[in-house]
Amino acid sequence: MATHDLSNVNTYPKFKTIDNIDNTATKIILPNGATAVSIGSPAALYCANDGDDGDSFGSGGVTDYVFIPANNLLEIPMEIGRQSNRVLLVATQSGSSTLHIVINRSK
Repeated sequence: MATHDLSNVNTYPKFKTIDNIDNTATKIILPNGATAVSIGSPAALYCANDGDDGDSFGSGGVTDYVFIPANNLLEIPMEIGRQSNRVLLVATQSGSSTLHIVINRSK
């Protein structure tokens, strides 16, 4: 678990790989210019945008989240402006794995 600040990305698309994602939340900060992000892993994931680095998912931790099946990418459209939430929390459902991210900006 660690915070990964990707807010300085300014070329698109940007492909990023983060090793050693485990079953506690890893915080990812996305750039303001991004209009979409896709995330996935060889392992099944949990994903949320409300919580803190190191939180657990489920009872007593992050309770509002989605899951991403193993070997799939979830594309998330991003809002522009003040309504935009640029934080993702990601964890594996069990064990550890590599997280793959595609940060994109539509014209």
